[in-house]
Amino acid sequence: LLININNQNTISLITSLLSSAATIFAAITAAVLVLNWKIQHNLSLISKAINDIWDLHGQFTSKIYVLTYTFSIETRESEYKVAYAELIEIAVPLRSKAQQLQILLEGQIDEKNWELIQDYLNYLEMFYPWSALEFLEFRDNRHDFHAEFKDANSALMNVCRKYISLE
Repeated sequence: LLININNQNTISLITSLLSSAATIFAAITAAVLVLNWKIQHNLSLISKAINDIWDLHGQFTSKIYVLTYTFSIETRESEYKVAYAELIEIAVPLRSKAQQLQILLEGQIDEKNWELIQDYLNYLEMFYPWSALEFLEFRDNRHDFHAEFKDANSALMNVCRKYISLE
């Protein structure tokens, strides 16, 4: 389809239009690539946060079981304080990572899972203000301590299971 174009203005117009179209296409392509990279980067951060949370939660669970089931009346206060300090050393970064996950998922997460993460964060806050002995008294006076732990564990599992697949 070769057309004989004699008019110099027509050739300039076609050249300008093609140059403009190429420039716009290049800008759109760059924007799409940047957006795709940003989405992939965010998914990578979500995946890493979930893996970190899962690892810390496993350590946290072990310490909860130690504090809940392995101590008795004969346990020395110093042993209990050490175990509780270890629990707090895990709870602090665990809560921080869970908050990071909540921020990363903002706008992408449904209301139910948002509430599950918030419930888990609230559960972790339960461990902060106590000394080791106050926590022991608190635990002993809560009839639903084990149920609260199971609910928090279930909440975290539901969110991780849903978002580790990066839906």
